[in-house]
Amino acid sequence: MGLRIIVKCEIYPTEDINKIKNAILKIFPDCKFEIEEREIICESESIKRFGEILKEERIRDAARSYLLANIKNNILEFSINKQVATVGKISFSVGDVPLGDIRIRILTDSPLSLIDEIAPNTRFQ
Repeated sequence: MGLRIIVKCEIYPTEDINKIKNAILKIFPDCKFEIEEREIICESESIKRFGEILKEERIRDAARSYLLANIKNNILEFSINKQVATVGKISFSVGDVPLGDIRIRILTDSPLSLIDEIAPNTRFQ
C-alpha cells in the first residue's frame, strides 16, 4: 500500500515553533520538516504511531467514524487539535479552534484498508 502523509500547521506569532514540531513528532515520529514563513509543512511515511495512540486512548471506534467521513477519492483529510497533540494525544478538530489545528492529508491506494489497520471496528467483536 502506497502511503504519503502531509502535515501542515500554521504558526501563530505567540507560538514556539519547536513546541509545534515536537507535538507533530509525537504523532508522526519520522516527519521531515520544512518551515515556510508562517507554516510548518512536513511529510511522513508511517501511520504506526498515530494508530497506536488511537488504541491507547481507546478512541478507535470514534476515530473510525470520523476518518470514514473524511475520505475523498484516495485521500483522507482531517485536522487534529494542536494543543492536545503537544501531550502526544489525538483529538479530532471540528470547527474553528483559537490557535488553529494540525491539518493532515493522507494519500493512499486504499483508504479503507488504512482505516481498518489503524482504527478497526471493535464494536461487534
